[in-house]
Amino acid sequence: MTWDTLAEPDRKRIRSWQWGMLLLALACELFLAADWYGLAAVVPFISPDLGLNEEQAGAAVGIFALSYGVGMLVWSFATLGLSARRMLLIGLLGTGLGMVLQVFVQNYMQLLTLRLVIGFFDAAIFLGNMKLIFGWFPLRRHGFMVGLILAAYSLAITLVFALGVPLTISSGWRCFFGALAAGTLIIALLDMLLARNSPEEIGFPGFRWQDEAPADPAHVPLRSVFGSPWLYIGGFGIAACTFAIAGTATWVIPGWITTQGMAPADAPLIGTLMGLSQVVFLIVGGLMADVMSKTAIIIGSAVLAVLVAIGFTVSMNMPVSFGFMLGLAGLSGLAVIGGGAIFALMSERFSAALAPAAVGYAEIFGILSSALAPALMGLIIHRSGGSFTSAFVAFIVIEVLFLGALVWLTRSAATRRATAGPLVSAE
Repeated sequence: MTWDTLAEPDRKRIRSWQWGMLLLALACELFLAADWYGLAAVVPFISPDLGLNEEQAGAAVGIFALSYGVGMLVWSFATLGLSARRMLLIGLLGTGLGMVLQVFVQNYMQLLTLRLVIGFFDAAIFLGNMKLIFGWFPLRRHGFMVGLILAAYSLAITLVFALGVPLTISSGWRCFFGALAAGTLIIALLDMLLARNSPEEIGFPGFRWQDEAPADPAHVPLRSVFGSPWLYIGGFGIAACTFAIAGTATWVIPGWITTQGMAPADAPLIGTLMGLSQVVFLIVGGLMADVMSKTAIIIGSAVLAVLVAIGFTVSMNMPVSFGFMLGLAGLSGLAVIGGGAIFALMSERFSAALAPAAVGYAEIFGILSSALAPALMGLIIHRSGGSFTSAFVAFIVIEVLFLGALVWLTRSAATRRATAGPLVSAE
């Protein structure tokens, strides 16, 4: 049973469910990212209460990614046996309960512990979302759909600055974390009641999208993923994007307050602009990925990440106007324009059975990058006596290294196309 063999009423029914599952996936992604970056948005308010210095604050933001990475290892393997619905439910419940406990933290070690717990379960949400999208949409639309999911991730970053900071100012950061906890648990309930894994579960047994990659887990072992250069192209592409997201979300606003004398009251505006920029460019990049070379988009995105890093470094080293800061914040999303192309590439180059696991393993690169960015930059700022310029120079260097790795890996992949296994790669 395929899309072309269905009658129009059946197609309309599937389209309605596609919209519903997309909205659910967007909601899951919103709270995944909000639970991750909520701390980054309000760290200036938490630090005095818990007695955190810059190095500790950076570690508290970044350590989340370490358990998220461990979670990716665990949940990537579990994708072969767990449905999208079940993965989302486990992830949302675990994350929501962790956020409830985070409301009551009293010291640095308690905060680190709960960040680790929440990160582990957040990984299940991300992979559940990818599996849900891959089940409900054909391969030719994965670029745009994944671009929308990633845009929701960036929209959440926008909202935690635009709404979370004012809520924290008026009611305290514990109230803000409580709101995130409640929202996460509500989405878990909706997932339990409404989620379905594919059109097969709404009365279309044996349904398959005509363009999906073949699924044959019995003949294609999971370890084959690690022998493909596409895993590493996706991994370093994600790392280039997430380093830019984590580094700018954590340190641009404190940097401009320190180096440019920006008023703290302007922080929500800058955070909102950076988040909306990512939303716009992720959607644009997702549309591009459905009609253009995905590897070209990924490399181009890494080039733009280097240019964005240079722009922020300049703004930390010399006086600039507030208009310049607004413009730079508005263009900062160029660094992540390749997001949709990366995950669409993974679904295209790996079989249907292995694609979610490949996404999870590639995401580990991004997770480590997310941990590295705030922690490394915070360490440099602290050890250099407050030099934001030095921290952002490191930002440039790391992005250049990611770009070099992507160029080398893409050339390596091109030389292997003739020998790649058909079930592992669609080369």
